[in-house]
Amino acid sequence: VILDGQIPGTATKPRVSWLPELSGLDLSWSVRQTLNFWQDFFQDFNRSRADEMLKQLNLVPDMRLREMSKGMREKLQLVLVMARDADLYLLDEPMAGVDPVTREEILDTILTGYRPGSTMILSTHLVSDVERILDRVAFIDQGQVILEEDADELRQRTGTSISEAFKRRMRA
Repeated sequence: VILDGQIPGTATKPRVSWLPELSGLDLSWSVRQTLNFWQDFFQDFNRSRADEMLKQLNLVPDMRLREMSKGMREKLQLVLVMARDADLYLLDEPMAGVDPVTREEILDTILTGYRPGSTMILSTHLVSDVERILDRVAFIDQGQVILEEDADELRQRTGTSISEAFKRRMRA
């Protein structure tokens, strides 16, 4: 990803909120300690939005991360990312390895949590789970973009869901 001609790094930090596939969170910390760290580290961290998302996702501020399930830690990571007032949100497999109910909660948080007017890039293999929120799609195979199109136009052109169009394209 290139942002206004710059590779993501220190210069783009204030504009990009990134959710990596693998967590780097300190499991000995509580949810509250983690939020405090993020608030100190990112000037655009919206603590009231984070606290609201914690309540919506039933995450307890005093709970230690090591006591949380994988799904709960995924929710917390999402709160940390979505509570920033970023121009660009990069989400790498935000729903990988979690149960269907947690996936729905994560998807709802994605839909309601980002700053209006921003851009979100979501990387996932769970295409059918996110299909309803997509404006544009890009299919990538071995690092190469093999299709990029408006989501509604793709559905109309193929007469199928994006998930089915993805499967057909990858089998071709």
